[in-house]
Amino acid sequence: MRASTSLIVLLIAAAGTRAQEISWPQELVAADGSVVVIYQPQVEDFTGNIIEGRAAVSVSRPTSGNVPVFGAVWLTARIDTDRDTRTGVIREVDLGEVRFADASDEDLDALAEFIESEIEGSSFTISVDELLADLEVEAAGLAEAELRHEPPRILLSTEPAILVTIDGEPDLQDLEGTSYKRVVNSPFLIVEDGRDYYLYVGSNAWYRASAATGPWSAAAQVPSAIAGLVEPAEDDEADLNNVTIIVATEPTELVVSDGAPSWTPVEGMNLLYMDNTDSDAFLELSTQRYYLLLSGRWYRGEGLIGELAWSHLPNDELPEAFRDIPADSVNGAVLSQVAGTPQARDALLENSIPQTAAINRDDSSFSVQYDGDPDFAPIEDIQVEYAQNTVAAVFRYGNLYYACDDGVWYVANSATGPWSVATEIPAAIYEIPASNPHYNVTYVKVYDVTPEVVYVGYTPGYYGSYYYRGTVVYGTGWYYSPWYGPYYYPRYPTWGFHVRYNPWTGWGVGVSWTSGPFRFTFASSGSWWGVGGYRPYPRPIVYGGYRKTNININVDNSINIGGRNRPEARPNLYNRPGNNARNAARPTLASGRQGQPATAARNDVLTDRSGNIYQRGTNGNWSQRSNGQWRQPSNLDRAATAIPSTAQTGVRQPAQRRSDLGSNQQRPSAPRPQLERDFQARQQGARRAQSFQGRAGGAGGGMRRR
Repeated sequence: MRASTSLIVLLIAAAGTRAQEISWPQELVAADGSVVVIYQPQVEDFTGNIIEGRAAVSVSRPTSGNVPVFGAVWLTARIDTDRDTRTGVIREVDLGEVRFADASDEDLDALAEFIESEIEGSSFTISVDELLADLEVEAAGLAEAELRHEPPRILLSTEPAILVTIDGEPDLQDLEGTSYKRVVNSPFLIVEDGRDYYLYVGSNAWYRASAATGPWSAAAQVPSAIAGLVEPAEDDEADLNNVTIIVATEPTELVVSDGAPSWTPVEGMNLLYMDNTDSDAFLELSTQRYYLLLSGRWYRGEGLIGELAWSHLPNDELPEAFRDIPADSVNGAVLSQVAGTPQARDALLENSIPQTAAINRDDSSFSVQYDGDPDFAPIEDIQVEYAQNTVAAVFRYGNLYYACDDGVWYVANSATGPWSVATEIPAAIYEIPASNPHYNVTYVKVYDVTPEVVYVGYTPGYYGSYYYRGTVVYGTGWYYSPWYGPYYYPRYPTWGFHVRYNPWTGWGVGVSWTSGPFRFTFASSGSWWGVGGYRPYPRPIVYGGYRKTNININVDNSINIGGRNRPEARPNLYNRPGNNARNAARPTLASGRQGQPATAARNDVLTDRSGNIYQRGTNGNWSQRSNGQWRQPSNLDRAATAIPSTAQTGVRQPAQRRSDLGSNQQRPSAPRPQLERDFQARQQGARRAQSFQGRAGGAGGGMRRR
């Protein structure tokens, strides 16, 4: 792993990021008063935390009367991203080729050297939304995992109901400090007092049964010692004392409707949707087939009521009608799981953006608790073993042990430690298959190393969001056997929690499930796995219907669900209180080395893949820079006959720099389609970024949870 010798710049502190205006172009002012303006990079590839692309630039120097000289640079850079604030810092910029449309051969070397001295070693702030809008899906480097898609058991309840999941047959263990036993293989609090079972479902509602699997009825009285196991809930008007309790001991999903299924046309199409449920259920009129969206996967059946046979339908094989669902309708959110839609594209690109952090190399806070002596089992087809009797992700490879904890890799000479921050991870560990319960760690990377800091990051695959057939789905679909011993360690489930995708926040638990006082968290402390520790609903609302509300996509592309503001994004694992001590201090940037928004330039200058410079006017027309003038272009709709070369006039390849970006491009096509695409993406990204900043503004930048 390369240790960077250039200026290492961490993400600015969250408050600083919110306070600074994020806009393009950005400028750097040199000591002699010269100004370098960098227009928003046109990203061509994004792998790990490395971006590659090109950018239009201009240089104004007092010695030349401050007349701007326009050119193009090809660059490679690292980017630190913070998904909480949706910002990134472009750093360690390395220039490849440099081309100036306005420069003579005599001036080119001096201009190129000046550009290098100013840009390399500086950093620039960009919003994640601007970055996403500019990316092509092919450039994101998404790989499809070996997922499973067999349907779970699908149940329909026409009255308020809660699905209580138990991982197999109920397993009773002593509840420490009491005379009671608890069903440990359930995220719900199910307590046995020697005669009866008591179930807590939240909102101060208790149920009683003679068996853990039911049937359950509202408990008129609960032993005070059992009731004291939970803190009384605040009154939230959710009446959970009269709901149906459905117990599942196998992978199951519950669809709850307010009475018998009721169907409404999707904007006059040959497609109906169930309007009295929170689930995504559709009926295709021409075939009389039913479609359900569960954990991002589509299932097709011949009915909804009773024990039915459902079959999986890949997300890119849906009937064409699904692509025509209006984005601003009550069903618009499902478009993220319909391959080929802009919403699916956005979800895929969102899935490629890492959350990054800098970790102190001397951190030794990690430790592992085993249920007895460490017990390792082989992983099929690879020379890696994993620890079965711990909730932590611990692996043995050769003579070393590796563990992944909240997005950070550790290494040790012994299974019990002491553990130190890992600076590199064997390639074999990234071959862990989806059939292993710790497959998600393959989405955690070590990006860079310095003597003091290890740069790490994780993409959403770490908390269960995976690429599949042109969309994202939740969970691997594999069933992972839990560990039973004196302790019980659950594994990562796909089914049973009504997981749905929100275009703004990603995956969240739906309203037909509640954990009572127990949260599903993404942690290594023995908690049940879940969707990143974030529940979009503080309490389940199971009374009075599950009718959907409009998803209103405004002109600025912001989304309002049910009249509420954009919900809070998934918390950054690195910023959790228990993890703060291991984070490296964030040094301030050297004076003048941080790009600042340019005050006298519009973000309307772009470069084509050949390095030609164009400006888009407010009337939509394009002008091309040539010999110091903006002129009407003659080649916008004609393919170029050559690609950039260092032999061309106005092109310089800096010594000992990467040159593959500028010189190894495929033969360009006509410039106009790509220029229009890049400009529209730039505009869309700016609108989305402004929408986020407006909703996240204010002290602390907090957003209300739903």
